[in-house]
Amino acid sequence: MIGGLIKSNRVAALAGAGFVAGALAVSPAQAADLGGDCCADLEERVATLEATTARKGNRKVSLTVSGWVNTGLYIWDDGVDSDAYVVTDNGNTLGTRITFAGSAKINSEWSAGYTITIEPQDAEALLGVTQLNDDGEAVAGIGVLESYMYVKSEKLGKLSWGLQSQATDNVGIVDLSGSIFSSIPVVFRGNAFQLRSSTGGSFSAAGANAAGLTGGLAIGSLLNCTGIGLGIGNDCNGLLTNSIKYESPTISGFTLSTSWGEDDFYDVALKYAGQFGDLKVAGAFGYTNTQSDNANGVGAAVAAGTDVEVFSIAGSVMHVPTGIFVNVTYAFEEIDAIGGAALPAGFEDSPDSIYIKAGIKQKWNSLGATAIYGEWGQYNDQYTLALFNSGVTGSEVTRYGAAIHQWIDAASMQMYAKWNTFEFEVDGTNDLANDSIEDFTEFTVGGVIFF
Repeated sequence: MIGGLIKSNRVAALAGAGFVAGALAVSPAQAADLGGDCCADLEERVATLEATTARKGNRKVSLTVSGWVNTGLYIWDDGVDSDAYVVTDNGNTLGTRITFAGSAKINSEWSAGYTITIEPQDAEALLGVTQLNDDGEAVAGIGVLESYMYVKSEKLGKLSWGLQSQATDNVGIVDLSGSIFSSIPVVFRGNAFQLRSSTGGSFSAAGANAAGLTGGLAIGSLLNCTGIGLGIGNDCNGLLTNSIKYESPTISGFTLSTSWGEDDFYDVALKYAGQFGDLKVAGAFGYTNTQSDNANGVGAAVAAGTDVEVFSIAGSVMHVPTGIFVNVTYAFEEIDAIGGAALPAGFEDSPDSIYIKAGIKQKWNSLGATAIYGEWGQYNDQYTLALFNSGVTGSEVTRYGAAIHQWIDAASMQMYAKWNTFEFEVDGTNDLANDSIEDFTEFTVGGVIFF
């Protein structure tokens, strides 16, 4: 009944709009005598308005609404204090999102389309959640994640332009288990939390704040993709930028893509997926060159005058009968300049990271598949230039953890329970290097539902 009323009201509104448009288009004499072809004219105008009204698209371009909601309970312990927060999980790569997408056939070979993705987020472990802030209001309300259009040929590939992922975005995230919502090489969870001294030191010239913390020295200061500014330990070119991107058709399992934009960067990625007997195999390689003339990137993340190259390689293998899988990701940067200045002597210009995830995925219950896995990662010399200027000459963050990840097929859901611990080692002459840093432990119970 409600749907019928809505439809009737919409048709009435469209009819009214068509009537007004028609009245304005005729002479006064014609307006006084609306006999004859008035109804046919009105129906034509209503049809024209309906053709431009987004329901499931118009008569030529489709509209599909999809996405997911991702949230969970985040429990943390910094060695001195602990607490539990309810958060929108996994930051802006896998956080809650809504996607509007559509396409239209040009002919039997060519099509065109668009994608608009928005993120309704107000509290997430990536952007702002700390010991002193359980909401993390760095992202509030609704933001635009991507907005682009494309043309595609079945034989020649796809060309897209607008705000979108670069060709090398997510090259390091290759996971045949599909358990990416519980863990990937990037350190989303805990990134903004402040480091804690095991002896109560401050790690900063400003001294500790009232809570005995480090005056703003976050875990992410040792997980910094130095040249690009984002990535949080891995996937160092994980940006959405205003760019032009080309993606080739898949040939014998291989797909080649390249993109350019943002004054200036260019990158290229090669991806593969295939199966050999009982083994599924997937892999990716990416290269990015960023030489920015102006501040650019998400939130002006790349300073003007930055010159950096990023290399990433990742692979995943799964034995289909047993469900045993192994993922490996390795990434490193070659940094020549930051902010228009050459790197100071002694600063590490080739930070790198490695991440391994291994486990088993099987359907042990009627709900769906279950994945159980362990993980280990190491992030080397990813300290910031500011830390180097204060006396840091080297750093190592070691990550290890385990998780159980459950698919619930009937509800298009995934649920998981995940534990992680981070250990920190710093070399140099400042307080951060001379003092020991407490381990940071986190436990997440979360879920994602798709629509």
